Amino acid sequence: MYSFRHWLSKPNLWIVLALLMANGVAWFFALTPQEVRVVEPRLAPDLVALRQRLGEGANPGETFTVVVTNQEVEESIAWYLAGRPNIPFANPRVEIHPGWAEAWGEARVAGLRISLHGRARASLQDGKPVIIVEELGMAGLAVPDPIRQRIQQELDAQLDFSGQDWPVIITRFELQEGQAVIEGTFR
Repeated sequence: MYSFRHWLSKPNLWIVLALLMANGVAWFFALTPQEVRVVEPRLAPDLVALRQRLGEGANPGETFTVVVTNQEVEESIAWYLAGRPNIPFANPRVEIHPGWAEAWGEARVAGLRISLHGRARASLQDGKPVIIVEELGMAGLAVPDPIRQRIQQELDAQLDFSGQDWPVIITRFELQEGQAVIEGTFR
């Protein structure tokens, strides 16, 4: 018969206990209610004006400027999500910084609310926005690289307008502290 001290000296026991504790911590962060910020779903005024001008058939060569703040981006994301109930994401929070942005929110996975966090870099290439996901986390833990890469592929596909005539040419896409500035011309 083994004594209690014998079991305590087994490295496998400590490995199992460490894994159980790590699992418990992950579930704790996944299930702990986070601060929920209710964001009013509405499209930013500059985006509403741009959509209206596009709908009316803006004159080719006419310029436009769109400036959206952190809050307006959050509200615009909530507006977008409100029309797509099949996307299991809610409560967006965004902070824009020079050249990059950080976002938080929550996903609903298997009936659980799980906190998400991401960081992306943004630039302009050939008149089109380019977004590179640098970090992605779920429930306080980093998402494995293959999953982050798959999400990057989906984002790239959403922003790929090759073969399509985009109704605008973007001449400036800049992330500044607390806001994004987009300038361009209508085709």
